[in-house]
Amino acid sequence: MWGIFAKAPFNDLWQPEIIVVSIVLQVLYLTLAHGKLAYRLYGRRHMATTRQTVSFIVGCWLMYFSFAGPLDYLSDNYLYSAHMVQHMLEITMMTPLILKGLPEGFYRTLWHLPGFGKIVRIWAHPLVAGAVFNIVLSGFHSPYLYNLALENENFHLFEHVVFFIISAFMWGPLLIRIEGVKELTSGQKLLYLLYNYNLGMPIAILQLMSGVPWYSFYVTAPRLIPWLTPLGDMQLGSILMLVFMGGAFLITGIRQYLGQSESIWYE
Repeated sequence: MWGIFAKAPFNDLWQPEIIVVSIVLQVLYLTLAHGKLAYRLYGRRHMATTRQTVSFIVGCWLMYFSFAGPLDYLSDNYLYSAHMVQHMLEITMMTPLILKGLPEGFYRTLWHLPGFGKIVRIWAHPLVAGAVFNIVLSGFHSPYLYNLALENENFHLFEHVVFFIISAFMWGPLLIRIEGVKELTSGQKLLYLLYNYNLGMPIAILQLMSGVPWYSFYVTAPRLIPWLTPLGDMQLGSILMLVFMGGAFLITGIRQYLGQSESIWYE
Protein backbone atom coordinates (compact mmCIF):
# COMPACT_ATOMS: atom_id res chain seq x y z
CA MET A 1 0.00 0.00 0.00
CA TRP A 2 2.72 2.48 0.96
CA GLY A 3 4.39 2.01 -2.41
CA ILE A 4 1.67 4.07 -4.09
CA PHE A 5 2.96 7.20 -2.36
CA ALA A 6 6.49 6.66 -3.69
CA LYS A 7 5.10 6.48 -7.22
CA ALA A 8 2.69 9.42 -6.84
CA PRO A 9 3.49 12.66 -8.72
CA PHE A 10 4.85 15.27 -6.32
CA ASN A 11 2.14 17.86 -7.10
CA ASP A 12 -0.66 15.32 -6.69
CA LEU A 13 0.69 14.08 -3.38
CA TRP A 14 1.84 17.27 -1.65
CA GLN A 15 -0.36 19.93 -3.31
CA PRO A 16 2.10 22.90 -3.14
CA GLU A 17 -0.70 25.39 -3.81
CA ILE A 18 -2.40 24.38 -0.56
CA ILE A 19 0.69 25.01 1.54
CA VAL A 20 0.92 28.43 -0.13
CA VAL A 21 -2.68 29.17 0.89
CA SER A 22 -1.97 27.99 4.44
CA ILE A 23 1.12 30.18 4.76
CA VAL A 24 -0.62 33.23 3.23
CA LEU A 25 -3.49 32.89 5.72
CA GLN A 26 -1.06 32.71 8.63
CA VAL A 27 0.92 35.73 7.43
CA LEU A 28 -2.27 37.77 6.98
CA TYR A 29 -3.48 36.75 10.42
CA LEU A 30 -0.22 37.61 12.16
CA THR A 31 0.04 40.91 10.28
CA LEU A 32 -3.52 42.03 11.06
CA ALA A 33 -3.74 40.66 14.61
CA HIS A 34 -0.31 41.64 15.91
CA GLY A 35 2.26 44.37 15.52
CA LYS A 36 2.41 47.80 13.92
CA LEU A 37 -0.39 47.33 11.39
CA ALA A 38 -2.75 46.07 14.08
CA TYR A 39 -1.90 49.16 16.15
CA ARG A 40 -2.57 51.49 13.20
CA LEU A 41 -5.88 49.82 12.36
CA TYR A 42 -7.27 49.14 15.82
CA GLY A 43 -5.14 51.08 18.29
CA ARG A 44 -3.82 47.86 19.83
CA ARG A 45 -0.66 45.88 19.10
CA HIS A 46 -2.28 42.54 19.90
CA MET A 47 -5.85 41.83 18.79
CA ALA A 48 -5.60 38.12 19.66
CA THR A 49 -4.20 36.28 22.66
CA THR A 50 -1.33 33.81 22.43
CA ARG A 51 -3.81 30.97 22.81
CA GLN A 52 -5.95 32.29 19.95
CA THR A 53 -2.89 32.72 17.74
CA VAL A 54 -1.69 29.16 18.37
CA SER A 55 -5.21 27.86 17.70
CA PHE A 56 -5.41 29.63 14.33
CA ILE A 57 -1.94 28.51 13.22
CA VAL A 58 -2.58 24.89 14.21
CA GLY A 59 -5.89 25.04 12.32
CA CYS A 60 -4.10 26.27 9.18
CA TRP A 61 -1.51 23.49 9.32
CA LEU A 62 -4.24 20.94 9.96
CA MET A 63 -5.91 22.27 6.81
CA TYR A 64 -2.75 21.55 4.85
CA PHE A 65 -2.23 18.02 6.17
CA SER A 66 -5.93 17.24 5.65
CA PHE A 67 -6.09 18.51 2.07
CA ALA A 68 -2.61 17.40 0.98
CA GLY A 69 -0.25 14.52 1.59
CA PRO A 70 -1.07 10.81 1.91
CA LEU A 71 -4.58 11.28 3.33
CA ASP A 72 -5.67 13.49 0.44
CA TYR A 73 -4.05 11.19 -2.12
CA LEU A 74 -5.88 8.18 -0.71
CA SER A 75 -9.20 10.04 -0.61
CA ASP A 76 -8.86 11.40 -4.15
CA ASN A 77 -7.89 8.09 -5.73
CA TYR A 78 -8.73 5.06 -3.63
CA LEU A 79 -10.83 5.15 -0.44
CA TYR A 80 -14.13 6.73 0.54
CA SER A 81 -13.25 6.14 4.19
CA ALA A 82 -10.09 8.27 3.76
CA HIS A 83 -12.21 10.98 2.17
CA MET A 84 -14.55 10.87 5.15
CA VAL A 85 -11.63 11.26 7.58
CA GLN A 86 -10.59 14.29 5.52
CA HIS A 87 -14.06 15.83 5.78
CA MET A 88 -14.35 15.08 9.48
CA LEU A 89 -10.95 16.62 10.26
CA GLU A 90 -12.08 19.75 8.44
CA ILE A 91 -15.43 19.90 10.24
CA THR A 92 -14.62 18.72 13.76
CA MET A 93 -11.06 19.99 14.26
CA MET A 94 -9.79 22.46 11.65
CA THR A 95 -12.83 24.73 11.61
CA PRO A 96 -13.24 25.01 15.42
CA LEU A 97 -9.52 25.76 15.81
CA ILE A 98 -9.64 28.55 13.24
CA LEU A 99 -12.85 29.96 14.75
CA LYS A 100 -11.34 30.04 18.23
CA GLY A 101 -8.28 31.77 16.83
CA LEU A 102 -10.12 34.77 15.40
CA PRO A 103 -10.53 37.81 17.68
CA GLU A 104 -13.97 38.82 18.92
CA GLY A 105 -13.83 42.05 16.90
CA PHE A 106 -13.91 40.04 13.66
CA TYR A 107 -17.23 38.47 14.59
CA ARG A 108 -18.65 41.73 15.91
CA THR A 109 -17.87 43.37 12.56
CA LEU A 110 -19.62 40.56 10.64
CA TRP A 111 -22.60 40.68 13.01
CA HIS A 112 -23.20 44.38 12.45
CA LEU A 113 -22.11 44.66 8.80
CA PRO A 114 -24.78 46.61 6.86
CA GLY A 115 -26.89 44.27 4.71
CA PHE A 116 -24.73 41.18 5.06
CA GLY A 117 -24.97 41.29 8.85
CA LYS A 118 -28.69 40.48 8.70
CA ILE A 119 -27.95 37.29 6.74
CA VAL A 120 -25.28 36.37 9.29
CA ARG A 121 -27.67 36.91 12.22
CA ILE A 122 -30.41 34.78 10.63
CA TRP A 123 -28.00 32.01 9.65
CA ALA A 124 -26.33 32.08 13.07
CA HIS A 125 -29.58 31.17 14.84
CA PRO A 126 -28.96 27.69 16.30
CA LEU A 127 -31.95 26.03 14.62
CA VAL A 128 -31.02 27.50 11.23
CA ALA A 129 -27.27 26.86 11.56
CA GLY A 130 -27.77 23.23 12.54
CA ALA A 131 -30.34 22.55 9.83
CA VAL A 132 -28.29 24.18 7.06
CA PHE A 133 -25.16 22.32 8.12
CA ASN A 134 -26.73 18.88 8.16
CA ILE A 135 -28.89 19.30 5.05
CA VAL A 136 -26.02 20.66 2.94
CA LEU A 137 -23.54 18.09 4.27
CA SER A 138 -25.95 15.26 3.49
CA GLY A 139 -26.66 16.71 0.05
CA PHE A 140 -22.99 16.78 -0.85
CA HIS A 141 -22.77 13.09 0.08
CA SER A 142 -25.44 12.17 -2.45
CA PRO A 143 -23.98 9.97 -5.22
CA TYR A 144 -24.16 12.58 -7.99
CA LEU A 145 -22.54 15.46 -6.09
CA TYR A 146 -19.94 13.27 -4.42
CA ASN A 147 -18.82 11.68 -7.68
CA LEU A 148 -18.77 15.14 -9.28
CA ALA A 149 -16.43 16.42 -6.56
CA LEU A 150 -14.05 13.54 -7.17
CA GLU A 151 -14.04 14.05 -10.93
CA ASN A 152 -13.93 17.87 -11.03
CA GLU A 153 -11.16 19.58 -9.05
CA ASN A 154 -12.86 23.00 -9.10
CA PHE A 155 -16.09 21.56 -7.71
CA HIS A 156 -14.06 19.65 -5.12
CA LEU A 157 -12.50 22.92 -3.94
CA PHE A 158 -15.95 24.52 -3.85
CA GLU A 159 -17.17 21.60 -1.72
CA HIS A 160 -14.43 22.13 0.86
CA VAL A 161 -15.12 25.87 1.02
CA VAL A 162 -18.83 25.17 1.57
CA PHE A 163 -18.04 22.64 4.29
CA PHE A 164 -15.89 25.19 6.10
CA ILE A 165 -18.59 27.88 5.94
CA ILE A 166 -21.50 25.69 7.05
CA SER A 167 -19.46 24.07 9.83
CA ALA A 168 -18.31 27.53 11.01
CA PHE A 169 -21.94 28.60 11.39
CA MET A 170 -22.80 25.27 13.03
CA TRP A 171 -20.02 25.67 15.64
CA GLY A 172 -20.74 29.38 16.09
CA PRO A 173 -23.40 29.09 18.85
CA LEU A 174 -21.01 26.90 20.83
CA LEU A 175 -17.68 28.68 20.37
CA ILE A 176 -18.23 32.33 19.47
CA ARG A 177 -18.98 35.07 21.97
CA ILE A 178 -19.92 38.56 20.77
CA GLU A 179 -20.25 41.43 23.20
CA GLY A 180 -23.89 42.45 23.54
CA VAL A 181 -25.25 39.27 21.90
CA LYS A 182 -27.05 36.80 24.15
CA GLU A 183 -25.25 33.49 24.48
CA LEU A 184 -26.90 30.06 24.78
CA THR A 185 -27.06 28.65 28.30
CA SER A 186 -25.16 25.44 29.02
CA GLY A 187 -28.39 23.44 28.91
CA GLN A 188 -29.33 24.96 25.56
CA LYS A 189 -25.88 24.11 24.18
CA LEU A 190 -26.34 20.47 25.15
CA LEU A 191 -29.72 20.39 23.42
CA TYR A 192 -28.12 22.02 20.38
CA LEU A 193 -25.47 19.29 20.27
CA LEU A 194 -28.16 16.58 20.37
CA TYR A 195 -30.13 18.43 17.70
CA ASN A 196 -27.13 18.44 15.37
CA TYR A 197 -26.17 14.83 15.97
CA ASN A 198 -29.69 13.59 15.34
CA LEU A 199 -29.99 15.60 12.12
CA GLY A 200 -26.70 14.16 10.89
CA MET A 201 -27.54 10.52 11.55
CA PRO A 202 -29.87 9.75 8.57
CA ILE A 203 -27.16 9.96 5.88
CA ALA A 204 -24.81 7.72 7.89
CA ILE A 205 -27.56 5.22 8.71
CA LEU A 206 -28.67 5.06 5.06
CA GLN A 207 -25.11 4.24 4.01
CA LEU A 208 -24.77 1.60 6.71
CA MET A 209 -28.02 -0.06 5.67
CA SER A 210 -27.37 0.13 1.93
CA GLY A 211 -26.75 -3.13 0.12
CA VAL A 212 -24.85 -1.47 -2.73
CA PRO A 213 -22.06 1.14 -2.83
CA TRP A 214 -23.20 4.64 -3.81
CA TYR A 215 -20.10 6.04 -5.45
CA SER A 216 -19.07 4.72 -8.86
CA PHE A 217 -15.69 6.44 -8.57
CA TYR A 218 -14.65 4.21 -5.68
CA VAL A 219 -16.23 1.11 -7.21
CA THR A 220 -13.82 1.35 -10.15
CA ALA A 221 -10.82 2.51 -8.07
CA PRO A 222 -7.96 0.03 -7.47
CA ARG A 223 -8.39 -1.98 -4.28
CA LEU A 224 -5.57 -1.19 -1.88
CA ILE A 225 -6.96 -3.49 0.82
CA PRO A 226 -8.23 -6.73 -0.80
CA TRP A 227 -10.78 -7.52 1.88
CA LEU A 228 -12.22 -3.99 1.95
CA THR A 229 -14.90 -3.94 -0.73
CA PRO A 230 -16.41 -0.70 -2.11
CA LEU A 231 -19.51 -1.33 0.01
CA GLY A 232 -17.44 -2.06 3.11
CA ASP A 233 -15.38 1.07 2.46
CA MET A 234 -18.56 3.18 2.29
CA GLN A 235 -19.92 1.64 5.47
CA LEU A 236 -16.60 2.23 7.22
CA GLY A 237 -16.79 5.87 6.12
CA SER A 238 -20.28 6.23 7.59
CA ILE A 239 -19.08 4.74 10.90
CA LEU A 240 -16.20 7.21 10.92
CA MET A 241 -18.66 10.05 10.39
CA LEU A 242 -20.71 8.96 13.40
CA VAL A 243 -17.60 8.49 15.55
CA PHE A 244 -15.96 11.81 14.65
CA MET A 245 -19.13 13.87 15.00
CA GLY A 246 -20.23 12.03 18.12
CA GLY A 247 -16.78 12.35 19.68
CA ALA A 248 -16.53 16.08 18.94
CA PHE A 249 -20.02 16.74 20.30
CA LEU A 250 -19.43 14.54 23.36
CA ILE A 251 -16.19 16.33 24.26
CA THR A 252 -17.89 19.70 23.80
CA GLY A 253 -20.83 18.59 25.94
CA ILE A 254 -18.57 17.29 28.74
CA ARG A 255 -16.71 20.60 28.78
CA GLN A 256 -19.99 22.44 29.12
CA TYR A 257 -21.09 20.18 31.95
CA LEU A 258 -17.82 20.37 33.87
CA GLY A 259 -17.26 24.07 33.29
CA GLN A 260 -20.54 25.37 34.68
CA SER A 261 -22.24 25.30 38.03
CA GLU A 262 -25.73 23.80 38.21
CA SER A 263 -27.22 27.11 39.32
CA ILE A 264 -26.73 28.83 35.95
CA TRP A 265 -27.86 26.06 33.59
CA TYR A 266 -31.33 27.39 33.03
CA GLU A 267 -30.90 31.10 33.76
